[in-house]
Amino acid sequence: MSMPEPTNPSKTDIEVVESIYYNYKQKKSLMIYLQQIQTRFGYVPEFSIKYLSEKMNVSESHIYGVITFYAQFRTKPVGKNIVKVCHGTACHVGGATILGESLNSHIGISEIEDTTKDGLFTVQDVACLGCCALAPAMMVNDRVYGKLDVNKIRKIIDMYREAAE
Repeated sequence: MSMPEPTNPSKTDIEVVESIYYNYKQKKSLMIYLQQIQTRFGYVPEFSIKYLSEKMNVSESHIYGVITFYAQFRTKPVGKNIVKVCHGTACHVGGATILGESLNSHIGISEIEDTTKDGLFTVQDVACLGCCALAPAMMVNDRVYGKLDVNKIRKIIDMYREAAE
């Protein structure tokens, strides 16, 4: 369970979305709008979907369809650090399932949650990180860690926790 999205966006948040829309209006590209909104907020807030629907004269369901089709987009806030656990064949054989369970236990999230209560970590299972030679592997933000075991994962996570303090 991730942090809930605010039900009433601030005036500043609305102004940010308006600015993005008008700065990229000449391109008339839903993808560009969504990418820019996600870059700014870390996800695509619901109010921005409603705004784009009205401005672009497309249905909200169409916009949700685009967002849910592309794995790069998120519809809810995420943690400061995105932890992607590879479950490709090489990582799976190397124990990715057990390592993922250990990771979740260490950071304190259950199977139905993906973000820690303090907002420091969001965990995502991914099909492949493209680094089979390092299996089992995970990525934290843009950095890949490989040849993992339970102790290495704990040390990596603790390093990010210490950096946040």
